[in-house]
Amino acid sequence: MDNDSRGPIRVGIVGLGRAGLGMHIPELSHYPDRFKVVAVCDPVKERRDQAVRQLGCRAYRSYPDMLADAFVELVDIATRSCDHFEHALEALKSRRWVLVETPMALDYEEAIKLRAAAIKASNRLFVRHNYRFAPGFCKVREIVADGRLGEIYDIRLRRGVFQRRDDWQAVKRCGGGQLLNKGTHLIDQALQFLGTPPAQMFAELKRVAAVGDAEDFVRIILRNNTGLTVDLEVSGGRIIGVPECAVTGKRGALSLDGDTIRLRYLNPARTLTRRRASVRVPKLDSFGTPEDLPWVDEVIRVEDTEEASVHATWHHLHAAIRRNKPFPVTLDQAVDVMRVADLARKETPFA
Repeated sequence: MDNDSRGPIRVGIVGLGRAGLGMHIPELSHYPDRFKVVAVCDPVKERRDQAVRQLGCRAYRSYPDMLADAFVELVDIATRSCDHFEHALEALKSRRWVLVETPMALDYEEAIKLRAAAIKASNRLFVRHNYRFAPGFCKVREIVADGRLGEIYDIRLRRGVFQRRDDWQAVKRCGGGQLLNKGTHLIDQALQFLGTPPAQMFAELKRVAAVGDAEDFVRIILRNNTGLTVDLEVSGGRIIGVPECAVTGKRGALSLDGDTIRLRYLNPARTLTRRRASVRVPKLDSFGTPEDLPWVDEVIRVEDTEEASVHATWHHLHAAIRRNKPFPVTLDQAVDVMRVADLARKETPFA
């Protein structure tokens, strides 16, 4: 627990939809000594009233009115995607700390402008790429780093269910579409796996099940100069489930499904016998010389920690604001996500 003489960070939440009311407020309840919601803002009276009953906070219908509340220390932006840029810009102008839900903007150009505004406001902007702190993702990165899988050459990231979506997330003018929804989170994870800027990229966007005009299928394949390929897909038309992450290296592989990681790798304590290729005619029933390889099979159950959980964004945010610790998701990294998203959308009907 963090003890700070300045007390909890005083939060004003703008947007009481699925993110603000459905995710941010429940997540903040894990940190009662670090954050206190003192104000909310939403055009829907029923949602304002619900927040007041639940939190005992002030409620505003108008965003400028909430920004005029001098007691608000951190502005938490959980509005529709099409409003993130303007709302973050206004909050930065008021010299508040700002947390903006993903996507940080609608495109790369807006993201660049927002970064400039954040620098001018003494770097008070944070982007809620909470998938960066997903326990499974953190554990997979740990396994990749320890070397047991050997040199990694292929990573696949997958999200999706079959869904005939008909809300604003299916409408382009609202900033809808899976590219700016779950797509930004998987792009962020992909860039972390790559480690270096992508040298090659392939992308396709489609609408397969949603009933609006925005894409609900996104596939992006990124490759760096070392030969590592990260293939990510978000699908609103997925009918049969697949592991959300699969990693393949030259000595092993893993798959992540929910809170379970399955591993198979060659025992590092065993030296493989030397082999060389032969041009001799093989036996009819053989594809090379049979070999008994020393495989190791493991199953790991992933558990939440303070730094790796669905709500760990707030742990890191408090450390950044109160103790001047580096926030793990840098603003440049968030802007890079928007650059890749823009390139993926380029020359498609969803541009």
